[in-house]
Amino acid sequence: MNGGGDGTDDGSYIDGVDPERLDEEDQLNPTPEQHERLKNGLHGELFTDIRRADRRYLVIGRGSGAPGERRRTVCDLLDERRGAISFRLEDFGFTGDELDLWAPAFDILSEMSSSIVGVLEDYDGGHVWELGYLYHYQTAVRNTFWMLKCVYDSEEEMRERYDNGMAASHLAALEKAVSERVITWEHPDELPEVVKSIP
Repeated sequence: MNGGGDGTDDGSYIDGVDPERLDEEDQLNPTPEQHERLKNGLHGELFTDIRRADRRYLVIGRGSGAPGERRRTVCDLLDERRGAISFRLEDFGFTGDELDLWAPAFDILSEMSSSIVGVLEDYDGGHVWELGYLYHYQTAVRNTFWMLKCVYDSEEEMRERYDNGMAASHLAALEKAVSERVITWEHPDELPEVVKSIP
């Protein structure tokens, strides 16, 4: 591990979501009904625990399958730290299918976080939207972003995993902007050591 693509433009961040939606002002202005659901979702014991914690880690990445399990491992490792709490958006009941709620929820929780930790194994899935959001909007939050990026043996597999059209170009720019906080890993058993690099 160490600290430190081109591809055709397929025009999508998440299945069926136009990346231009990231530039729409109303993305962070939910309707009254959505605002009520957002308020209900962000209240409760977990939200209270986050507010009280000394260090708060928002962990993003794939939510299902083996990559989701590895993301959960990172979340658990961070959660074990004294005075710390780690969490994911789905812990509050929000899903990637509800972009109008996901966007303001991500905005609120990322602003509350001491660090945002991305566990990345590819540029395909809902976490690509979150990274795109950081690229477009969250200049200040970018300074707290840590990227734990899986690297693969061959250039061909790296292209297959990380070349995703417009998403790839934007995320490559984000990766360059936080280059000193990009930590690479190859095998899941490296993750406990990798996580130690995150303050």
